[in-house]
Amino acid sequence: MKYTKQQAVIFSIVILGIVLSPIVQNWVKNPTDSFPFSYYPMFSKKRGAAYGLYYVVTYDSLGNKEHLPYRLAGTGGFNQVRRQINKAHRKDGGMSFLKKVKKRLAKKDRARYGGLARIELVKGYYHLDNYFLNNDTLPLLERNIATLKIKEQ
Repeated sequence: MKYTKQQAVIFSIVILGIVLSPIVQNWVKNPTDSFPFSYYPMFSKKRGAAYGLYYVVTYDSLGNKEHLPYRLAGTGGFNQVRRQINKAHRKDGGMSFLKKVKKRLAKKDRARYGGLARIELVKGYYHLDNYFLNNDTLPLLERNIATLKIKEQ
């Protein structure tokens, strides 16, 4: 089908109007977000300076701490593992999750993780601006949620 120049201009204006229509939500007192016409509040929503997240750390018999890579903590991608950890924390404080992690570590890399003394589920709070802009990756605060001591074999 062939369009005239006038039809193409009208079609383009209509499409641009639809795409730009969510911008009016920026000036509404109580904006609404709806798919597929979104003004992306996840990027524009004001957030606090600190952000807390759950993760797993391991300690060897000398007390050396290591953040456990997400691939060893759970199954799936980074966000899937993060959701698994959050769900485990809500369910039973994370203890059953730590037991699964212990079994996974015993199967995956016995040489590296065979000498662990304990595995902990931790909630760390990070200053996001400092983390991303200044490469300050140390947490402001870490709170121990659950600890699983490992018996020496």
